Amino acid sequence: MNLIKYLTIFLVTLPIASFADTSGCDISGTWKHADKNAWLELDLSSKTIKVKEHKDNPKANGYTVIKDIKLITELNYSGYMYHAANDNYVAVELVHNNCKEIVVLYNKDKILTLHKE
Repeated sequence: MNLIKYLTIFLVTLPIASFADTSGCDISGTWKHADKNAWLELDLSSKTIKVKEHKDNPKANGYTVIKDIKLITELNYSGYMYHAANDNYVAVELVHNNCKEIVVLYNKDKILTLHKE
């Protein structure tokens, strides 16, 4: 009976522990798009990055840019970013070298840089 109890505790806490960022950075919050007049909201609880405000394209506000964000290593996350040309989501890697910048890679190419607000 104790084995079932411990196995249940392990299975419930494993997903939570495996998503914890141990780098000391809290990457949740508002990020400024490096190349556009836009701000994105990174929410680790919903595992998404959404457009918070886009001054040049207000119709994009609220749109999900990256979904299913998961911690890979201390500094790397994976997720799926919307690819407008193909009208689908593609696998990307999010890398934060410090608490102030995130680089998004697609096939190892930098496609987006975000700066912490």
